[in-house]
Amino acid sequence: MKIKLPGQRLLTGALLLLALLAACRKSVFDDTELADHSAEYAFPLFNTTLNIKDLMDQVLNDTLAGDTIQVNADGTMTLFYSGDVAKKPATDIFTFFETGLVPIADTFTVAPFEAPDSVTIRRADLKSGTINIVIKNSLPDSIYGTFYIPQMTKNNVVFAYPFHLPPNATPLPWISPTISVAGHILRSDNNTLEFRYEAYDKFGNRIKVPEIAPGAPGVGVVFNNLEFSYLEGYWGYTEYPLTRDTIEIDINQTDLKGDVKVVNPKVTMTVFNSWGFPTRGVVKYLAFIGQDGQELALESTLFNNDSVDFNYPSWAANEVGQTKYTYFTLDTSNSNIADIFNAQPTRLIYDVAGISNALKDPSIVGFMTDSSVIGLNMRVELQLAGSVKNFGAEQTLDLNFGENSEIDTAKIESVEFKLVTENGTPISNRVQLYFQDSLGVVIDSLFADGARDIMQAAPVDNQGLVYAVQRTETYVPMDVARFDRIRQAKTAYLKLAFSTYTAPDGSQQPVKLLANMNVTFKMGLKVRTRN
Repeated sequence: MKIKLPGQRLLTGALLLLALLAACRKSVFDDTELADHSAEYAFPLFNTTLNIKDLMDQVLNDTLAGDTIQVNADGTMTLFYSGDVAKKPATDIFTFFETGLVPIADTFTVAPFEAPDSVTIRRADLKSGTINIVIKNSLPDSIYGTFYIPQMTKNNVVFAYPFHLPPNATPLPWISPTISVAGHILRSDNNTLEFRYEAYDKFGNRIKVPEIAPGAPGVGVVFNNLEFSYLEGYWGYTEYPLTRDTIEIDINQTDLKGDVKVVNPKVTMTVFNSWGFPTRGVVKYLAFIGQDGQELALESTLFNNDSVDFNYPSWAANEVGQTKYTYFTLDTSNSNIADIFNAQPTRLIYDVAGISNALKDPSIVGFMTDSSVIGLNMRVELQLAGSVKNFGAEQTLDLNFGENSEIDTAKIESVEFKLVTENGTPISNRVQLYFQDSLGVVIDSLFADGARDIMQAAPVDNQGLVYAVQRTETYVPMDVARFDRIRQAKTAYLKLAFSTYTAPDGSQQPVKLLANMNVTFKMGLKVRTRN
């Protein structure tokens, strides 16, 4: 049994009342309610939580569509900056006889097969094209016979076309109907084709078709728009251009001179090759361009005299139609890439050429199909681990001062901004905030004396991993005259300079940025009015 004292209810009520009064007198920047009866108001301007992964995605969205970010199995992230995939069809480099007239000077004629210098074709499979046989009969009697191309077959049958010419009755030559050669195979040992015809007069005697004029044979064959599906032979020693490209690397989006140290940056060259003959890549130019436009040459022991051999499908191994891949990775073990990235480059420019059969071995049989290509892609890989100092970024936020934009300044006694950060990342933040009108014109800044450190980096262990959240509070008093200007602002333009965790001895320890790291950033306003 409990005994109620008469004064207990009154005491409890008094305590509750005191608690409510204390709550009203407390300045709460996350609450828009009236702070106390002396007309002190707390008004939140913004409160946002940023996730590191989302923040990095936003950085990429502001730069190049081809850039990507990858979250690794351990939660770390890697940025990839890629150039366009440059494809070079073999048909762009090696062109062969396609259209033209071949004069047939005798009943058996050998004519050269048009091919690039030093290339010897021993087989060519035709996928399209036509020929026309042209004969001028200048005799008074009929001529009949058959025209042959002994080295052109279809289903192992030699090409043969019969003809019958009436007596000379017109100055125009006889022209055969258009003959498709699709599906035929040409074979040769020395880039030549043989042509032969058998012609007979009306008595059955073998004859040679007379010349039209001295040196002008009366027989010819016209090739039209030949296209090859397969070519086989020796590809000779030829140098040709492959690709030249530029990769934009927008790590630092501002003009701040950030000191960036990246852990193990990499440049990977990927070559995919379906050309069926040896090809050597020659690096004509490979350099980064710094922020001031200076050239930062990428040097590596990976290349032998600036060249490297590409893997290729082998005719001898029956790899026709296959694609072979070659990967080259330039990193801190074989190049000066770390020094280059510590200078914050803005782009990578590369120019690569190719040399066929660099060893000049004529015994190597090669091939080319109508779909044979060499493709080359360069990719810059940056793991988000390392250290930075004064590394720049920028952001624009919507801003609304609400009822505070309408208060009579004569009644305002004091104004104070409060900034709160709850930082779960190993990054500190030096910031300046600019208030802008609806046209983006700067009205004033938050810190009259320049940017300030308002977000301390969370502490990290000896592995560079954060082990605690760091809360930082910053108070910024402002005189009424300045507040009267900025309270009409529509946007807040943040200019940030990030730096990673600095150890007590002043050194910057390399740290890791994990995809699940967050930072909460709050800004509030306290306005006290006169009674």
